[in-house]
Amino acid sequence: MIFFLHGEDSYSANQKLKQIKEKFQKEVDPSGININVFDGDNFDLEKFNSISSQGGFLVKKRLLIVKDLVLSKPKAETAESLLELLKKFQTSENIFVFLENGSPDKRTSLFKNLNDKKNLVQEFTPLDNLSLKKWLTNYAKEKGAIIKTTAADLLAASVGNNLWQLSQELDKLIAYKNGEEIKETDIKIMVNAKIDDNIFKLTEAIASGDKKLGLRLVKEQFQAGLNENYLLTMIVRQFRILTTLFSLAEQKMPENIMAKETGFHPFVVKKSLGLARKFSLPKLKKIYNGLAGLDKKLKSTTLSPETLIDLLIMEI
Repeated sequence: MIFFLHGEDSYSANQKLKQIKEKFQKEVDPSGININVFDGDNFDLEKFNSISSQGGFLVKKRLLIVKDLVLSKPKAETAESLLELLKKFQTSENIFVFLENGSPDKRTSLFKNLNDKKNLVQEFTPLDNLSLKKWLTNYAKEKGAIIKTTAADLLAASVGNNLWQLSQELDKLIAYKNGEEIKETDIKIMVNAKIDDNIFKLTEAIASGDKKLGLRLVKEQFQAGLNENYLLTMIVRQFRILTTLFSLAEQKMPENIMAKETGFHPFVVKKSLGLARKFSLPKLKKIYNGLAGLDKKLKSTTLSPETLIDLLIMEI
């Protein structure tokens, strides 16, 4: 029996693998000594062939797991030899799971053979907004917690559909609330603070003229699955804070009065004021207006949000 699990939603693919392993240990081998894992980057074909040809130790069968073999792009001879082995695996007592943490090249012979209808194939694609909110609600419920729709909306908007990061953030929120309902205010405290810090680092890179670092930080935010609209909103918000504080600093206004007048947290004022002074007011206004104008471009051009933000960073 051959399972082939792949797709951009690597979290769900790994959860499926976890289910297969748990079932194998429950029904076949409680000790787990007949579970063998192979890494695609260091794949040893000879060892794999040897183990796959054996029955289980004190049980009927083995579970062999191969991770990221197609993504690692094995040598042609390794792929060809493995294709021959796949034919034998169809009738083997052993269970084989090929897991790809991402979207491998579908043009390769290895992918096409693993993706054959004779195998148990599952492709895991990113969840849409409705499915994502349902996933968040169910995840919290399984952990004995409650998160309502409005809070789930905010969490999804803040983090995006990266289930690895979402599960980590939700675990922290569940521990923080200790059985109480997770609300929007909790997410603003526990999750947005981390995103704010990343946006601050991006702003620092722009202030210092380090375009290379700025581009890398934007890329990291998108790779982490952050919603592009929320990311843009946070960047615009940061430059609005800087522009406001710069103007008040020119009026010689004390920091404590700034916090009172603007409604910004005193920590935000103290942290942002030093950064604001690295800019000139004309430059701050130019960047702020450019970012604010991106919303129109997002709706009128075919360029991706990441590309539009990258272009702005290159221009300023």
